[in-house]
Amino acid sequence: DSCHAIAQALPNNPSGYYWILNSTNAAVNVYCDLVRYLNGSRGWMRVAYVNMSDSNQTCPSAWTLYDISATGVRLCGRPRGPGCFSVNYTTYGVPYSKVCGWVKGYNYNTNDGFNRRNCSSLVTTCVYTAIDQPYLDGVSITRNSPLRQHVWSYADANVNNGNCPCATNSVFEYTIPSFVGSDWYCQAQGGGSTSNYYNYPLWGGACSGSQAPCCANPNLPWFYKTLPTQV
Repeated sequence: DSCHAIAQALPNNPSGYYWILNSTNAAVNVYCDLVRYLNGSRGWMRVAYVNMSDSNQTCPSAWTLYDISATGVRLCGRPRGPGCFSVNYTTYGVPYSKVCGWVKGYNYNTNDGFNRRNCSSLVTTCVYTAIDQPYLDGVSITRNSPLRQHVWSYADANVNNGNCPCATNSVFEYTIPSFVGSDWYCQAQGGGSTSNYYNYPLWGGACSGSQAPCCANPNLPWFYKTLPTQV
């Protein structure tokens, strides 16, 4: 039993909560999206959902709520300053082999995309090689614990620095970590030390000018990935 099996057997059923069996044959109640088609697949089990346009929604405990009342934007983010903050979500023991999702973000200050400002050396050999290193500014989605594996990255860059590797004016000169591969999106806004762009969400599929190639993936704003093996 799975959300995909329900979508196949009951194609007219609405999205909602259903009982399915996990890998130990225990029944678990999960939300199944039975409507969305992505890369030909339909019937997705929801693992994480944070909709900050809902005024009753709160941020996961590791994140900070930023309520930008002047713009009507409510969002979750890391506390201001350097560092990485994680949130874990359960898959209820349900086997899976495909992952999809959507992240909406906003630029604040001068973010570096995949640039390696935090490296100790400013030479081209300074490349992040471990998933627990600060290899991007943005959001990284990983799976498994404690040995995490990369699923998808959303990088936030500064258009003035040209450090989105997909941009036509890119001055990007450093290697994207091998564990990231081609599984990433990157978008930039202008920015200075106090700039924010709450009217221009990132990674939504709307790019222009030098950023246009960064929105070439037809799945945007969604990502989609087939894993090498079922987990």
